[in-house]
Amino acid sequence: MHDEEMVVALVAIAGVFGLPFLACIFWMVLHYLFAAFRTWQETGLKRDMISRGYTVQEIVEVVGARRSGKNKSCHSDVPPAKPIKHPAFATN
Repeated sequence: MHDEEMVVALVAIAGVFGLPFLACIFWMVLHYLFAAFRTWQETGLKRDMISRGYTVQEIVEVVGARRSGKNKSCHSDVPPAKPIKHPAFATN
């Protein structure tokens, strides 16, 4: 009887403290995976825009655009880029 009560107590403690802890760990892992994926996508977009000859100002405006459609760039003092004569990343 004493062993059964101990098992029930341990399961209750693990459920009360362990499940929220695991949920927090799971949320943190997903949060940082999403942030890494978003950064990876944004870096790919920037590389593609550079290879197509977009200016720095255009890249800043595209990356800084909000989903609501309002384009309020906080980097309005970025000078335009010099034109490039060859792609930044050669594809072979």
